Amino acid sequence: MLQLQKLARKLYGLTKHVDVKYHFIREVLEDKRLQLAKIHTIENPTDLLTKGLPSKRFAHCRALMGIG
Repeated sequence: MLQLQKLARKLYGLTKHVDVKYHFIREVLEDKRLQLAKIHTIENPTDLLTKGLPSKRFAHCRALMGIG
């Protein structure tokens, strides 16, 4: 039982920051201080930085970023 209590204390220390960040983000969205928009993968230029792409798609992402 003592080991479970130690583990619970350790896990709480690791997860409480996640809870705080989650609630902060939720409050920011509810207060409309930040607006999120879904970007379809076809129009997401950051794919250029995160994925291996076929040459046509690579050129399209470069154009979206203004470097093509």
